[in-house]
Amino acid sequence: MDRPAHVLPSPVQPAPLPEVVNHTPWPAQYFQHVDPRGEGFHVLVCRMSYDLRGLDHEGPAPPEPRLMAPEEQTPLCEADQFLAEPNASSTLQESDFAPYKPLCDVLVVNVSAHAPGGKPLRRWPAGLRFGLPGSPPAIDKRFHVCGPRRFERGITGWRLGEPQAAVEVPLVYELAAGGPNLVRARDRLEALQQEPAPDGARRQAAAQLLKHLPSPHLPNPIGCGLAPQDWVRAQQAIGATVSGVPGPQIEAWQPPCRGQADDPVIGLGPIGRWWHPRLERAGTHDEAWRRTQWPRSPMDHDYRYWNCAPDDQQIDYPQGGEVLAMGNLLPAHELVAFKLPRQSMRLLVRLHAGPLALNDMHIDTIIVDVAAATLSVVRRACVSAREPVRKLELGTWGDDAEVSFGTALP
Repeated sequence: MDRPAHVLPSPVQPAPLPEVVNHTPWPAQYFQHVDPRGEGFHVLVCRMSYDLRGLDHEGPAPPEPRLMAPEEQTPLCEADQFLAEPNASSTLQESDFAPYKPLCDVLVVNVSAHAPGGKPLRRWPAGLRFGLPGSPPAIDKRFHVCGPRRFERGITGWRLGEPQAAVEVPLVYELAAGGPNLVRARDRLEALQQEPAPDGARRQAAAQLLKHLPSPHLPNPIGCGLAPQDWVRAQQAIGATVSGVPGPQIEAWQPPCRGQADDPVIGLGPIGRWWHPRLERAGTHDEAWRRTQWPRSPMDHDYRYWNCAPDDQQIDYPQGGEVLAMGNLLPAHELVAFKLPRQSMRLLVRLHAGPLALNDMHIDTIIVDVAAATLSVVRRACVSAREPVRKLELGTWGDDAEVSFGTALP
């Protein structure tokens, strides 16, 4: 036997590995992908990071961020990162190893909305805009935030109270419409079912409560505002202290939140992989898929599943030169704008026979990390593996590079 008995033969065969050369100082990674039809692809992803500190926002034109030195570069994100507990808190970044994104995600993370002038307010506007100067913006997202508020229980049921004054509101999905966030409570109740109990009463109570917990609100299962009575009951069952039922603090431009299921979910960061509408885009994972398609994605897989931004922050691939503006998202600055840098990043493809080919490295992820004061631009190229690829070379070559490849590169 030439391998351990527990290793299964792979139903998907990889393409022959090409030589991969990165002529740039920026972090990059090669991997392979097999689509639902069994077609193989070579994928190369690269990340470039820029410093947003010290930008001159008083000049006549939006400034351009400084490209960070190679030793300062933000590494590729290898695994999803969360604000707190995985899948039960806001996603801060998703892994850069997506096989393909048909659109570009524009994300703002580690960010809060700040009251204009630093004065406490009950409610104020904030927003994000992205697009070429002189053209209609690709993104024009406006919303309101408010100070902390709670649901109050009256004779006719639960009522959303008025917000308190605040100077800062974290833009996290825990404070957006949705929920109730029962992820932790559900896990704890399921664990209680497994605990030994002399009379079984505790286990029985946990099972009964689990049966009546509402299904997750898939547009935002970690939010707040829906089913406050279920949230209270679940918290009490797991022994948590309940001092009040929090209400949403991030609202659509119009109308304000009412604690209803159709209240829109507002956020600037990634939405969860198992949330609506991403879950539907993943395709049908049923018994027929397991028998006939696994480990490939389902035939009805939509590659927009890999786009993690809210739908209104997914745009056609930008080229550089677009202006990103943020309103009331930084302290002491009601409006901050900067220009997306231009950078000619391309992938040279050398086959075993035939002409050279240049593939564009599309910008498919833009991440503004406000707390770190960085802009990360992620580029990706997918190359078919139908023809054997001998070598892939990543470089910053312009449009006139084709005429010199024969002598400029080995």
